[in-house]
Amino acid sequence: MLAYTSYLSVGTGRHRDIALTFDDGPGPYTPQVLAVLARYHVPATFFAVGSAVQKSPRLVREESSRGYPIGDHTEHHAYLGHSGPAAQEAEVSGAGTALEHAGVPAPRLFRPPYGSFNASTLSILHANRMLMVLWTVDTKDFSRPGTQRIIYTALSGARPGAVILMHDGGVARAQTVAALPRIIQVLRRRGYRFVTVPQLLRDDPPPRGQPPPHPLAGAGFLPSPPRR
Repeated sequence: MLAYTSYLSVGTGRHRDIALTFDDGPGPYTPQVLAVLARYHVPATFFAVGSAVQKSPRLVREESSRGYPIGDHTEHHAYLGHSGPAAQEAEVSGAGTALEHAGVPAPRLFRPPYGSFNASTLSILHANRMLMVLWTVDTKDFSRPGTQRIIYTALSGARPGAVILMHDGGVARAQTVAALPRIIQVLRRRGYRFVTVPQLLRDDPPPRGQPPPHPLAGAGFLPSPPRR
């Protein structure tokens, strides 16, 4: 896939696949998120912050042991669009090192905090053979808008090939934990199959010819992905 694109935000939609993703962990609410996923036999993908991994390595090992892929979300949840290349490299490599020290595979997926990135970010990811994973649906659960609002946003934005963004780390995530069962139940009734991001990439990859990615925050010129 890296031969034709640098990022994923949505699959082609050929299948009714949908990927649940969780950012900013591991944290105090991660075990509750894992319990819901286990109860409903749903896979997910986690994007971990390196400093949080260092505090709770057992949790990322548990995620990995359950078959959940773990991606890189920088060492300190950095705003990459306003950082120079050296600082960005340190943020990306720092999180990767923390994950490896925790005993999980080196990350091949990367999600930029705040959706902030620039050309330097893409160059670093390309050099490390990492794919940037954005999202189709932002539930905005980071702002704690209420359980019902999180449910509504997830369900209203769902579509075949979608990547849904939620959070298991950072501040209190009780609303996310409460919303998750309902999201799973309704999407299943609608005929969706839950997959990890790697499964989505295999079964329903992003289309060829998609435009270069645009940052959701920050600024910077973004060239076309390098050809291999």
